[in-house]
Amino acid sequence: MEKIIETRLITRHSQFPTVCIYCNKQIFPNSLHYVEEGVTGHIHSLIARKYCEECYRKHGEQLLLHKTTK
Repeated sequence: MEKIIETRLITRHSQFPTVCIYCNKQIFPNSLHYVEEGVTGHIHSLIARKYCEECYRKHGEQLLLHKTTK
């Protein structure tokens, strides 16, 4: 059985290049992006989803957190 963790998105500056999980565009170092964080539980940084600023502005937090594929 899969454990469901309530999450939210927080703003971060990327230290390393990464990829937006929604649109697959590269997020360059020192640019803003949004990282999934657990509200009550911890989500390890290796499995936390990352979104670019453009996807966050276009789709909003609730849509991104509840939809994992386009």
